[in-house]
Parts: sequence; C-alpha cells; structure tokens
Amino acid sequence: MAIQVQTLRKLFDDTRPGGVLDVAPELLGADAALVFPGGVLHIEGVVCDAKELRAAGRAVTTAADGPLPVRVDFGRDGEHVSGVRAFVDLGGTVGLVLVDGVPSGDGPRPGAWLVTGDRVLPLAAPPRCEPDTDPERRDGLGRPLPPRRLRTAEERRREPRALVTSRGIVVPRAAAVRRKGVTVLDSPMVRGWSPPEPPPGANGISINLERRTFRLVGALTALPATPPYKTTIAGLLIVGVGTYTGTAMGAYVVPDSGTDPSMFVYAALSGDPLLGYPPLELNGVSAGFGWNSKVRVPAAEALATFPFLQALDDPGSIGHDEEATDPLDILATLVGSGSLAWVQPSEGNIWIAAGFAFSVFELIKGRAMAIVQFGDDLVISLLGAGGAELPTKSTKKIARVEIGVEATIRPSSGELSLGVGLTENTFVIDPDCKVRGGIGLKVWFGANPNAGDFAFILGRIPAGRELPVRYPRGAEAALTWALGSTVTVSGSAYAGLTPKSLMAGGALELVFESGMLRAWLIARIDAFLQWKPFYFDVGISVRVGVSATIPIWFVRIRISIEVGVSVRAWGPPVGGEATVHLWFISFTIGFGRKRDDTPPPLGWFGFQGTLPVPQHMVRSTAGAGLIGETPAGTTRSGRKPWIVDNAGFRFTADTQVPVSKVYLSRTGTEDVVGGPPIDILPMALKDRQSELRVWVTFNGDDTYDLMEWGRGILRGPVPRARWGDSGDGGELIPEQVIGVELASPPVDNGTDTGFIDEEGISFDPVTPPGIQPLDPAATPVGPVPRRPSRSVVDILATGVNTPAVKDRRNALVDAAGNLGLFDRGPVDTDLTAYASAAGTAFTADPMLIPA
Repeated sequence: MAIQVQTLRKLFDDTRPGGVLDVAPELLGADAALVFPGGVLHIEGVVCDAKELRAAGRAVTTAADGPLPVRVDFGRDGEHVSGVRAFVDLGGTVGLVLVDGVPSGDGPRPGAWLVTGDRVLPLAAPPRCEPDTDPERRDGLGRPLPPRRLRTAEERRREPRALVTSRGIVVPRAAAVRRKGVTVLDSPMVRGWSPPEPPPGANGISINLERRTFRLVGALTALPATPPYKTTIAGLLIVGVGTYTGTAMGAYVVPDSGTDPSMFVYAALSGDPLLGYPPLELNGVSAGFGWNSKVRVPAAEALATFPFLQALDDPGSIGHDEEATDPLDILATLVGSGSLAWVQPSEGNIWIAAGFAFSVFELIKGRAMAIVQFGDDLVISLLGAGGAELPTKSTKKIARVEIGVEATIRPSSGELSLGVGLTENTFVIDPDCKVRGGIGLKVWFGANPNAGDFAFILGRIPAGRELPVRYPRGAEAALTWALGSTVTVSGSAYAGLTPKSLMAGGALELVFESGMLRAWLIARIDAFLQWKPFYFDVGISVRVGVSATIPIWFVRIRISIEVGVSVRAWGPPVGGEATVHLWFISFTIGFGRKRDDTPPPLGWFGFQGTLPVPQHMVRSTAGAGLIGETPAGTTRSGRKPWIVDNAGFRFTADTQVPVSKVYLSRTGTEDVVGGPPIDILPMALKDRQSELRVWVTFNGDDTYDLMEWGRGILRGPVPRARWGDSGDGGELIPEQVIGVELASPPVDNGTDTGFIDEEGISFDPVTPPGIQPLDPAATPVGPVPRRPSRSVVDILATGVNTPAVKDRRNALVDAAGNLGLFDRGPVDTDLTAYASAAGTAFTADPMLIPA
C-alpha cells in the first residue's frame, strides 16, 4: 500500500472529534465493498488517534440496516502504511473483521468472527511468511516451486475456513464425508455481507488425495452466473504421477431461457522433461476450446497469473492445497461471474487455444500460447512468457529476467497491439536491484476509424501528458535498489511516440536515511517534441536536501534544508525560465520569448516542408483488369503505362491531403464530390479549397471522358495537427475525402453480327434425305392432339403410382424388352416423388392423342 503515514496522520488531525471521517477505498483495499457500501468507510461521531493510527465511531455496513460500532487500525512500515484492519461490532461477543495486510505481529482480534447463517467461523488470512521452496522443482520461468508434501492428519481434520476473494467471501459448509484424504462438501455458498441465494440444486465436491508418487486434486461446483445465464457448473482436475502432471478444467453455463448454453474445456500435460533432450526440451503442451464463450487476454505484465499458462509450468501449482487455498476458490476465479473472470460466457463466440512450454540449454525457460477467438470479431492473440537466471548452477544469482509478451490482432476491426512487460521478480546485479516496466504498441489500419494512427509507449506517461484513451497504458518502467539498510536508489523512465509528437523523460532519486538523519538527491528531465508544426518543450531539475529530527524533552523538532534548480526551455519562438529553489525562498529568471501555447503560423514554404515529397503526395493504383505494363516508355511520374483488359478495368487515385473538389478531366469544371472546405492548422488558414484532377491519356490524347465511368468516393482519416481547425480532439480527423475509385463502363457489344464469310454459313448435304426435310406446306395426317376434359396433371398426381397403373406399366416394359426393342436396364418402380411434383412440373396440361 503506497500511502504515506504522514498523509494519514494529517487526515486524522484535520478531523474534529465527534465529526465525520471518510476512509477512501484506496486505504481499505478492494474488498472493502464487501463490508462498507461503495467501498467507503463513512464514520460518524469519529474519534481519531493520530499517534496509534486508529479511528473509531459508528458506520453503516452491509451487515445491518443501521449504523454499527466500527474501528479501523492501520499498521506502519517505516514511513508507509503497511496494512489495515476494520472491525465491526455486531453486539455480544461476535463481529465482522476485514483484513488487508495485517499489521506486523498482530493477527485478527480475539472475538472477531465471520458470522454465517448458522455458524461462526474464524476468518483465515493468507500466510505472510516467506514460503519454503524446492530448488529441484521450478516453473516455466525458472523460479523454485514449493516442495511437494502430504497433508497431515491434523490438516485433514481442520475446520473449513472462510476465504476473502474478489467475488465475496467463500464459506464451505461442514464436511458431509471425510475419509482418507477425500473431502466431499455440501454446496459452497458465495456470500457478501448480504448473502445472495445459492445456486439451486447444486452440490460441490472437493477432492485431495496424495500418495508418495501419486496426487489427485479436484473440484466440481456450481457458481452463480450473470444474466441471461443462471448457473455455472465448473470442474478442475489435477493428476500427478511421478514427474508427469496433467490438468483438466472446464465449465458448463446453464442458460435461463432463449439462450444457448456456454461451455469450455482446457487440458495440459507437463513433465520434466516431457519430450526432447538438451539443449532443447519440451516441458508441457496444452489445448482447449470454448463455445459461446470468450477468454480475457491478460496484459504482458500479468501473464504469470494466467491459469492457462500456469498449467504449462507446473499444473500442480494451480490447485496446490495450501492453508488458504481451495480448488473451489480457484474455479471461482477462473469462471466467476465478475468482469475479472478469465473465461466468461459470450453468446455467438468461439475460441480455441494451444500452447507449449520449453527450455533451451537449461538457461532459458518459457511458455508460448496462441488463442483465436471468433464470432462477434476475429481476435488472434499470441502470448509468451520466458525467464532466465545467471548463473544457472549457483545459488547466488547476479541476474534474473522474467518477461511477458502479448500480441493481439483484430483483422476485421483493423487493430494491432503488442505489449512487453517485465515481472516484479526481475533483478540485475543484486536481488535488491529490482527492474520493472513494459512497453506497448498499437497500430490501427484498414476500415478502422483511426486507420493510420499508431502509438508506441514505454513506461507510464506522467500526468499532464495525457493521451487518447485508445492508446496503450504501459506499466511503470522503474528501477529500485536498496544498498544495505541506509541507501536507496530509484529511477523511472517513460517515452511515447505518436504521429504528432515524441515525449520522453525520467527521474533519478538517491536517498540516505540513518536514524534521525535523512539526505536526498532528486534529478528529473522531461522533453516534448512536436513536428508538423515543429515545437519543443524541455525541462530539467535537480534538488539536493538534508533533514534531521532532534528530540528535545517531550517534543521532536524536524529541521530540513533543500536547494535546487530547474531549467525549462521552449520554442519556437525560443524562450525559457530558470528557477532557483532554496529552503526559505524560490525565484525565477526568464529569458527569450514568453511561453505561448499557440505557435505562430507558418508560411507556405514552411508548411510545404512538412508535407511528403510530391511523388508520394498523390498516387494511382491499378485494380481489377490490369494485365501488365508496357516494356518501354514511362510516364511523367516514372511509372510505365498500364496494359488493361478491354472487358473491364478499375483503378484508384488518392492523396494524403483532404480533398474538397474532384474533377474527372484535365480542364473540366464539373465537381463530382462537393466536399467541405479544408483547414490548415499550422498556417492558421480556414475554409480553403483543394482539388484533385484525374484524367486518362490514351495514345497521347488527354481529352478522354471519364464522366461515364463508375465511381466511388474514398474516405479516410487525416492528421488533425495538419488539417484541423484547432488542436482539440483526437489525433486524426475521420471520414475525410482523400480520393476516388473509377471503373470502366460496361462493354457495348452492339446488335450487329458483323461480317460472316461463306464458310461460316456453308453446310453439308445429308444423303439419303429419308423423310426429312419436313414440308411446312404438307397437310397434317393422323390423330389430332387434344386436352381432355379431366386435367392430365390431376391424372398423373393421383394415378401414376397406383398399383393398377404400375402393373400395366411393368407389363408394357417387359413386352418391349421381349421384342428386343431396347435394353431397358433398371426401371424405376416407385414414382411417389414424380406424382407429388406433377403439380409444379408442368406449365400447362399436356395434350393427348387416342391410343
């Protein structure tokens, strides 16, 4: 908790006795919302003790309708608050207690209990001691894992405890069956201080069976779900045999109504090694998929806590049954109903995942995974985490690097993001020299409204340099080095690159503290550079100070002396100021021009220098129908003329300048766009016109008419710093006219057959002619076809497949075959389909002739 003790004491001193004190959520922690509405402890009639860091009074809680007696205690570690404990008195000898970082040497107060429906349970706080590790067991990042151990009989008989989680307080009821390490529980209830109804008809099973070379850990439970789902049935199973461990996890989410169910399964297998020999070993493989489900992809710095990657390291660590961990709680984190659940139901979405763990030369250990999600949008994520320790065989390490990489692309949305982060376990030179931080990159392309924009961020951009919300937010890039118990060196850095500007900076702080004497050196630099138009702002500051605390009888006097200087320069126009800081006075000396946030407008030649070269300002791109280019001769732009298909051709003409008017001829006056005027921010010009002319030169003739061609207007984003009316707003102005797409008109084949030669109409006589050709003047002979009074279609539909007709038809076919008239082959005997289709198979009733 990064709260200064001095800040907390000032808050207490400013609060009058009997008044009101609001303790903010950042002081109480995220779980405060379980006890106090909104996470804020609102104490009335408060009495504060600034020396003991304690406050007491009455407050409204979620446990009762009216205010209850409450007390909040804060622990301290040097000049920082180390932990907080809130105690609510329910009357009698019981109460509620919420612990977030228990103050050193002090556990939950006697008489502080968690009250459930019919039981009173002691609140379990996670152990705060350093866990034992086994150097022979390491995860995928090379970190030692806890030793394998069997639970003692006393541990197996231990009463179940309440667990504080992000979703509430999980309270398993008393065991119904307890034998040989296998525990069967009734339905676990997830409770806040106002308990919701447990999932209907659900039973929870928790299993932990350990032998010397075999381990079985599992859980099956029902959890609440968010609408339109009503219950989540989730399961976790871990099986270990020797050096091999397998993990399977999954969930089935039951819908309320009108919604398809959601489900997912994920499995992993690890070994030491699983396959291969040095220098390359495969230590684990995994795969999974989800239907009507989605996965929350972690940021680079949070990859170490991602369960799917954890299963590749050491699946046993996911369900490791320590004192404050239970497989049921793991499932609640994995598939809970909150927004922080890793796997969440999402109708219409499907995901698949696969990964592997590896080691190279026993030096670098890592994990890699691919997750593809599709449905509402196609999302492809590549995750990787790796680590190395130097030297590998020695117990004393001089460096450890743990890095996470996350890359996600959304092709249809036009967004690419990349994140790289160091974990908190990274150090160099000395284990106390901690290095942390991350970088983020985002690029927008295609149909995205921000296409053409990008952002590269290192570290965390400080306040005052705010960036658009869509830009990545990196973890702080910092170094902290404790040199013994008296000297601390810390530093931080940041950088940001966008299409409009570059910013960078850093700070270095050296602190010496021994007893009542403290000395410090603080140096900082911040730089901002903008182009198009050019502008810079750079600041440097250095501070040196010393303080001492002198006890005089019953009081302490603190004496502090600090001197420093800061210099800041900007331009154009170039100017700046220098400030001298003394412990009793500060004064500033200015030089050059005064700071003006609105730089002077550029002239045309100055603005022209910010534009791309003319060859890149306007481009024409051939589309469908391009056959090739002429082998010789070039156009004015240096490109060879196109050879196109005479059946149809398309091409586009676009520019990096927003367009107001588009003309489809070299000298024409008919605008085909009618776009709005443009602004030129660096020149302070508004309502200007820009023209794009497109024409085709054919055999030296540039008067070819393009007005009959099909056309479509091209739109896209342009930089606001160049074409906006002010600097306010996003980096880009969307939906600006930037070009036109043209398509040749359809081919007109005409109605003339063209020239046909003698060979084209010649014919060969047929000898002998037989009964052909027919004489159109001949008199008709034979019976005349007529339509009977009864519909022929009705006759076919009702009689073609009757037994009598089928018998006569078969007899006729047999007779024709016996006479040798034809080789009948197989004959259809069932004409049911023909009869049912007769009503639609004929456009009119057929005519018949007498037989």
